Amino acid sequence: MRGTRLAALSATALALPIVLAGCASADPAGVAAVGLDEDGYVAVVQMCDQRRTVTYAQFAEEPDGAPTLAWIGRTVEPITFYRVGGDPPDNWVLDVDGGLLSDRSYTFSATAEDVEVTGPEITLADLNALGPGEVIDAEGSAQPLDDFLDSACSG
Repeated sequence: MRGTRLAALSATALALPIVLAGCASADPAGVAAVGLDEDGYVAVVQMCDQRRTVTYAQFAEEPDGAPTLAWIGRTVEPITFYRVGGDPPDNWVLDVDGGLLSDRSYTFSATAEDVEVTGPEITLADLNALGPGEVIDAEGSAQPLDDFLDSACSG
């Protein structure tokens, strides 16, 4: 009898991580893209879990490089736009005052409390090849901004 209970408890303990993994959301925590709108270069972060708060965003030269342009602040909005070469979002400040150079590769990313959302690796030539209202997502695919915002969080 004791062996049967022990076997049942072991089976339950082994199944618990599988059940919990099955309950985990398949959606990403957030998504990021960079592109062009009517006012010029823009980066956008959309938090798929709208309870998270974005606290930092940056363009870094090459992956894992030092920030070239960065903003620090706090937003609970699920979608935040960052104007490259423009004013920071409301209630944010420039943390690193810089710009993007034409002969360099940059990665855009944002930090939201407990996660980092990584966007595309881009160059200015990549951005200049886009049409107005288009963005490049983290996978490097160009698409209309509205399409990105409508579908990026669906996994």
